[in-house]
Amino acid sequence: MIFDLLRDRPGPDDVADVCIVGAGAAGIVLAVELARQGKSVLIVEGGGREIEEPAQEPYRSEVVGLTHRGIHTGRFRVHGGTTTKWGGQILELNPEDFERRNWIAGSGWPFAKAELDPFYRRALELEGVSGAIQRDGEVWHTLGLKEPEFAGLQSYLSRWCPEPNFARLHAGSIEQNAGIRIWLHANAVELLMEQETVRGLRCRTQTGVEAVFQAKQFVFCIGTIECVRFFLQPREGGLPWNRSGLLGRHFQDHVDANAAQVQPRNRRAFGTLFDNIFLRGYKYHPKVRLMPSEQEKAGLLNCAATMYFQSDIDETLDGLKGTVKHLLRGRFGELGIGDAVRMVQHAPVLARQSLRYALQHRAYNPASASIKLRVHCEQRPDSTSSITLGEEKDSLGLWRTRLDWRISELELSTIRYFAQTAAKALDEVAEVTPEASLRAEGDGFLAQCDDSNHHMGGMRMAVSSAEGVVSPELLLHGTRNCFVCSGAVFPTSGFSNPTHTVLALAVRLADHLSRA
Repeated sequence: MIFDLLRDRPGPDDVADVCIVGAGAAGIVLAVELARQGKSVLIVEGGGREIEEPAQEPYRSEVVGLTHRGIHTGRFRVHGGTTTKWGGQILELNPEDFERRNWIAGSGWPFAKAELDPFYRRALELEGVSGAIQRDGEVWHTLGLKEPEFAGLQSYLSRWCPEPNFARLHAGSIEQNAGIRIWLHANAVELLMEQETVRGLRCRTQTGVEAVFQAKQFVFCIGTIECVRFFLQPREGGLPWNRSGLLGRHFQDHVDANAAQVQPRNRRAFGTLFDNIFLRGYKYHPKVRLMPSEQEKAGLLNCAATMYFQSDIDETLDGLKGTVKHLLRGRFGELGIGDAVRMVQHAPVLARQSLRYALQHRAYNPASASIKLRVHCEQRPDSTSSITLGEEKDSLGLWRTRLDWRISELELSTIRYFAQTAAKALDEVAEVTPEASLRAEGDGFLAQCDDSNHHMGGMRMAVSSAEGVVSPELLLHGTRNCFVCSGAVFPTSGFSNPTHTVLALAVRLADHLSRA
């Protein structure tokens, strides 16, 4: 059931088992899983059903370190959260990402990957990808191909959600379930506490309407930057969850960079290795990653890469993707005038794209496309890379974010090493030429590095309140009933897109709260 604080009000005796802050991927998945286990849930969401400019106003932030594009372009306060805009790529973290690595200070989670494995599997169903082939080798075998092997690099596949917008994906489970109530335009502004227990959550609309929501347990499922900002807000009695002094520290993103030019020796053979795969309604994206043994030997971070195809008909191809999907799935009623125009204007390209998709189960990349090795690099935990509060307040009366994002020499060294390794590992199939700026002195290559809209860290997970901000069970240190399920809790972040891991944590937390 969906309510709107602009016109509705919660009753004084309306107390849920669990109050979730944020109706993005984590909030929706946690709510659905809790409802399945018999819990009553309310979700407070600061945005509406669609993205609205006033709702985005609190995201305006001050950037004092490196340029960070995603802080202003990668966050959405709306029902569905960032899933309304993301591609839907699903990846697990790797076992080494959870381990203490002697060459990376501050590395190591408070549990091994094996702890999350069953929850990763359960999250697949809630993401709509449980029907996808889960073993990479089986995907290649289905295509009649051998799984690629490269010396020093490991081939792997990511999976993509057929319906990436979780508000749509779970609309039936949420809107028709009396046990789940979503309150739109309800921005969390203050925790109401008695000693270590949260008794209520004050929410406010952009128009100044306030309401207090009550529950037995509270869970913050908002993005990293906003989560840290909320818990940094000054309050009477101080911040009991920041005894470690680490709140806002160790902010991480994935460092993206075009590290090399790639020239295939045989275009068809190269496409067999790296063109996207489409099987049984699911998309699989071929990538390569640095072997764990190579990371340890060279004292480097985890790192991976994708082949980035660029051509002068990219815009045409993007426009035709939806048309092709409708045609191949028989959804002729969903074709519009724009589809018809594209079909007529670009019939030859449409034919090649459709045949490649339907007969060979692969994406179509024109022979004229240039190819770059697009690297995604883990960041080391760095206390100077941080989120703090600025000197201005937003439209809700909260202090704004100040972000100081740092990229260390270890990240740059890892990217250099990866590019050199790729040049050797892929030599049989392509000439890989590392970018000249990689070898140049100064900040030339640093200027080419970009963020990935993967915001992590700032509320480090640790057993002790002296070493982190939340416990391994995601309980906010210094409280009895307030939890955080967000990329903010990651001690380290590997190279994988963080959403799948956040959702595995959400499923695990649902089990914990159901036992409480």
